[in-house]
Amino acid sequence: MKRTLAIIAFLLSLLPLALWADFSQELQGTDSLKVGTPFLFIINTDFSIKGVAIPDTLEDFAILESKREPKNPRCWKVKMAALKTGALSFPRIEIQPVDSSVTPVYTDGFRVYVLSVLAEGDTLLRDLKPLRKYPLQLPFWVYPLLLLIALALGIYLWLKKPPKPQREYAAPAPKTQPLLPAWEKALQTLEELIAEGLIAKGEVVLYHFRLSDILRSFLEETYFFPALEMTGREIAVALYQRNIPFAQEIRNFINYCDLVKFAKRVPSDTEIEENTLWLRNYLVSFAKAVQEPTNA
Repeated sequence: MKRTLAIIAFLLSLLPLALWADFSQELQGTDSLKVGTPFLFIINTDFSIKGVAIPDTLEDFAILESKREPKNPRCWKVKMAALKTGALSFPRIEIQPVDSSVTPVYTDGFRVYVLSVLAEGDTLLRDLKPLRKYPLQLPFWVYPLLLLIALALGIYLWLKKPPKPQREYAAPAPKTQPLLPAWEKALQTLEELIAEGLIAKGEVVLYHFRLSDILRSFLEETYFFPALEMTGREIAVALYQRNIPFAQEIRNFINYCDLVKFAKRVPSDTEIEENTLWLRNYLVSFAKAVQEPTNA
């Protein structure tokens, strides 16, 4: 019984050794390493790697990439670059397994040597070769001088430039329409009023307002008194004072229009036609009066 317990205790003491993980690491691209040159730190284990714990306090290295190999979960690659020259040390980092039963392990720290741009012991910065002068090359100060001379010459020519002759445009002669005599203008307005067909539309009052205004405008323009602003009685007085022909007929026409406009008289179609015809004949009579002296 004691022997059996001793064997079991021995096997249990070997169990941590069986769970202890194994790994390997290597560096690639560290030959002739310079500042900023990337190189790889590759970690291979016998378990699936969840990640590596890289400290945030690194000052000598810049971590460019840290990832697991897509086709091999037991391989992790860290891509980094040195930030300083000389011998640099990278610390141990923890390898975190996917399986929590596996004991985490740490990589071994390593050192790399980063070459300097200058040769060892050489601290003197040397300039490039002096500029080579070409044949007929002018001194540097000549070029700004030539630019100023060209600028001054351009300003001088611009100031001396003769003014551009201004093209004269002849204004077109205003088109003057021949002035119509008062009777012809009134007759034209009457024909337009008849063509509107206000009587057929039932606008009898509006028709007589405009019919009266045609005669009043003609009287005002021909005999020079404000007929448009006068009442029928005032127009009658002005007609007799000026001894205007057809005074009674004019007075009758204006009274007829006023009755339709203000007294709500409803004229017959015959009355409308007769009064409209009288106004047309009255206006046409002035055309005959103008033609008779010409024919004579």
